[in-house]
Amino acid sequence: MRAFLACLPPPECLAGLQAWQKRLRRQAGGRALAAAQLHLTLVFLGELTPLRLQQAADCAERAAANLPPAIVLNGCGSWGGIGWCGPAHPPPALRAWVETLKTELRATGLAIETQSYHPHLTLLRRLARPLPEQALPPLALPLEEVALLASELRADGARHYRLDGWRRQPGAS
Repeated sequence: MRAFLACLPPPECLAGLQAWQKRLRRQAGGRALAAAQLHLTLVFLGELTPLRLQQAADCAERAAANLPPAIVLNGCGSWGGIGWCGPAHPPPALRAWVETLKTELRATGLAIETQSYHPHLTLLRRLARPLPEQALPPLALPLEEVALLASELRADGARHYRLDGWRRQPGAS
């Protein structure tokens, strides 16, 4: 099963994200992701056996308590045919948290990517033209829980399904 760890935007953020989708789609074309598919990827896990999936879940459950409380989304751009939004200056606390989680996942034997973490939410797929990097009005994205999501590749694009989730501890980070 293909899986990843992510934070899901709470309902109060969805209207702002969907407004951005409309605005950015006018600039670059493409297909807007459904609200239920929007997420901030933390770590892509890849294809996992049930045992490896449980090991990843155990790491995520331990890490969730210290998840930073929020980030501010205030920029956008594109790469590889996708339009994204994210923080113009990624918060060091989130980057450090993700790197610590990756280290713990690797310690269990999982083959986790080594590239630097760039927090973003994919808003559009199959862009007709590149979307230039630009500023957006700031939108606070609360990071309330770490969700374990499965990813199913389909002809019309990937679909993500929630398998489990762990809430951060109030007052942590």
